[in-house]
Amino acid sequence: MRREGRDPLRAWDSTATQAQQPTPPFLTLPFQAGVTAWIIVFVGVMYELVAGVLTQTASNAVTAVVLALPVVIALIFGIIQIYQVRSSNAERSHWWHLGAIALGLLVWQLWPVTPSVLLPIHGARDTCVFMFTATPACIAQAKSAYFASNLTWWITGGLIVALLPLVRYSKIAAWTALPLAFAGCQIASHFLALLLHNYHVTGF
Repeated sequence: MRREGRDPLRAWDSTATQAQQPTPPFLTLPFQAGVTAWIIVFVGVMYELVAGVLTQTASNAVTAVVLALPVVIALIFGIIQIYQVRSSNAERSHWWHLGAIALGLLVWQLWPVTPSVLLPIHGARDTCVFMFTATPACIAQAKSAYFASNLTWWITGGLIVALLPLVRYSKIAAWTALPLAFAGCQIASHFLALLLHNYHVTGF
């Protein structure tokens, strides 16, 4: 009985074909992309919580840069993932990642922005009266702090919503909504907290 041998030409063609197949980009592989997203988001949120405590008495500019850092890093990875997914025509993220946007908006709504001692107080003048410094300079500083705090808070909400179109291309970009919410709310709160600190108000 004659045993059929393996055709060397066919075997070579098969090996060459496999060798020619490009390796999928790293962030298009489901497991690798999922682990990367989890690490970026988890470390980012932990960083935000710790940095928010450490920057309580820092200037507004320093606090904004420190708290924005993990958000920028996450967005860079998200942009890279979007490029890799689109360029390789890889499978897109599932719609359930919209939950990340919803969770980010929930944090944005529930995270306390106004220091507790200012909750019953309305307006810059009343704030300065509370601090026993109802001077024009204090009122101007208080108005500026309230304006910057409100503006930052609303911009944060807008940026979270702006991540919606990216959900299908990048799970990393979608879950950036979480560190973004923590960063924005803490920066918004810092404007008012620093005002109280500068006027030696404690216990907030």
